Amino acid sequence: MRRERWLGAVAVALAVTGCASAVWMASTHRTAATHAALRPAVATAAVGASTTAASAAPADPAAPAAPATAAPAAAAIRSTTTPAPVRALDIPKGPVPQAGCPPPPSPGGNGPLPWHPAVLVPDDALPAPAPPPAAKVTRLAVLSGKGMWIWQWNKTDGGSAAAVAARAAGAGLHTLWVRVGDTRSGFYGAGVLAALVPAAHARGIAVVAWGFPHLYDPTVDAAWSAQVLAWRGPGGEAVDAFSPDLEMPSEGVAVTAKRLAVYLGAVRGVAGGRPLVATVYPPTDRWWASYPYSTVGAYSDATAPMEYWGCREPGQAANEGVRRLAAFGPVLPIGQAYDMAPDGGRLGPPSRAETLRFLDVAHRAGALGVTFWDWQEAGAEQWGALTAYPWSSSGAP
Repeated sequence: MRRERWLGAVAVALAVTGCASAVWMASTHRTAATHAALRPAVATAAVGASTTAASAAPADPAAPAAPATAAPAAAAIRSTTTPAPVRALDIPKGPVPQAGCPPPPSPGGNGPLPWHPAVLVPDDALPAPAPPPAAKVTRLAVLSGKGMWIWQWNKTDGGSAAAVAARAAGAGLHTLWVRVGDTRSGFYGAGVLAALVPAAHARGIAVVAWGFPHLYDPTVDAAWSAQVLAWRGPGGEAVDAFSPDLEMPSEGVAVTAKRLAVYLGAVRGVAGGRPLVATVYPPTDRWWASYPYSTVGAYSDATAPMEYWGCREPGQAANEGVRRLAAFGPVLPIGQAYDMAPDGGRLGPPSRAETLRFLDVAHRAGALGVTFWDWQEAGAEQWGALTAYPWSSSGAP
């Protein structure tokens, strides 16, 4: 998988299933060379009416309605470190100013096409997919609360598992999402997991492994994904969940409903009762009409939409992601913690106020948890807001 980012629309033509398919891209994971890797997500808790100043916002255009599906509240964050609570007045009650918007005009040009496998196995040559599970994994408290995505391990606090676990605990994080594989290299993250999983578990933090399948041959992607789920550390440690980053042709991925069903059906069969979380495109009007959410939702236990808001209102982005995807189960929106300017987007990273706004609206809308892309690029304002926001299972800070 690559580094995923919410960019402005970019037209990219890619040959998939024998014909040229024009795709407008709105979020991107970089490949090993250009893009990158990821996004997170899941939500379920029913949220009662809140009387706090933070949630009382009658004029808020992004004020969340009741979740489409209600589920028991997730367990409280297990981290042993409790961050200083954010003052109620610090949490925006409505839209906040967004510096750097609108972004400067694009210089034009699509740049090089992303990497993709050399051989595309036709849909009609693929095996029949396993049927969707009769019952999904419902013990999802391991995914609850606040989390952060890790893309390039060596650029994440110097690749020190002890430092990462300590900083995550200090920020009140409950999940770490770490990249461990992709189509090009297979499962390459065993060494990272061997260091990070025990360090994180010792502090009550779950580890979600994620990878980037290109789906040119879904059975090949399912094989390396199965190796991730089969991994065990010296003390018998295992990852707590797995999340495939399910991209589109603009990222070099061959996407059809059958390819997704073959891949997700095979991975679901080896997950061993652990959650399978699908990282997906944000369900904006554009993607809602074309991205195969229903197929993904049938096989996954939760979804993590990449809600990198750019110049969208962060509360609206959070609310839309939770509201639309709740029909498929818990939702874990992935927020923006990086500067889009290097990719031709909005100038500058989101502010503390934007980050708090995204967290608060997602929380009140019923998100099981919220994560951010990504650790190595998050600055002081994003870390400060993430640390201060007092996520609780009640839906109100």
